[in-house]
Amino acid sequence: MSEKDIFATSSETELLAFYGSLFAIAAADGSVDIDELNLLFKTINLDKFSDAAKSRIQSYTATPPSLSDCLQTLRQSPKTLRLGVMYFLISIAWANNTLHPGESEAIQSAKKLLAVSDLQVQTMQEFIANIKQIREAAPHKNQGAQSFNSAVSKIKNAGIPLDLIDPKGTTTSLSDSKIKYSDETFWAKLKKFALTAGREVVEKALTLYYTAQNPNVPGWAKTVVVGALTYFISPIDAIPDVLVGIGFTDDLGVLLAAMATVSVYINAETKAQAQQKMNDWFGK
Repeated sequence: MSEKDIFATSSETELLAFYGSLFAIAAADGSVDIDELNLLFKTINLDKFSDAAKSRIQSYTATPPSLSDCLQTLRQSPKTLRLGVMYFLISIAWANNTLHPGESEAIQSAKKLLAVSDLQVQTMQEFIANIKQIREAAPHKNQGAQSFNSAVSKIKNAGIPLDLIDPKGTTTSLSDSKIKYSDETFWAKLKKFALTAGREVVEKALTLYYTAQNPNVPGWAKTVVVGALTYFISPIDAIPDVLVGIGFTDDLGVLLAAMATVSVYINAETKAQAQQKMNDWFGK
């Protein structure tokens, strides 16, 4: 029988600490940029959580928890989960191709608390760098396949079960991971999938869109909105959008998290704009 991945075998408490640690390291350099948000959004899957846990994860977007507290919760977890946490911490830290001193310090602290070897950390860092290079040199899956397989072999030889710690291939897709957001692509997807996605998803997406159009909304809040909407328009969602009634589960979680973060800037005018568009599409 094949082993199950870390997301299928970990408890809710462990997964809360796992996701909390990712938000914590993303904020370790003083801000969370779009590349880090995109990877975070693609990693998070809220399906397994209770409503209370979902609300807690959403709160992390505004107030990341203590990395040390999250890692303390995970110290006694199975080795595969600890390796997974370490792998994604490094992936998030390197998402924007730079490593801030605060992120470097956080990685060293995590290595000790999670009892991950120097060799494994080095191998993870080299693997993530290799995938970036392959993706940039050969953006199509058929290209660079040999280099990709070689990189995967190296990380597995270091005792890191990639298929169990990143079962969705979130970090290993050879397609362009930096989906470019634009108003045109947002409207194109929204119009195409409005009925499939349903009123709740469409309303949240529209509310965020119109919030970002407000000139009084600060840059950091617009960054959060654009990150969420970039995930929304991305064709690489964790659950395919063609699955009616199921496909937008991840999107809704991302949109709700973004709304919680920028809620202070969502005003009556923004809501009215979104509602008017909802009426145009769905009727009153």
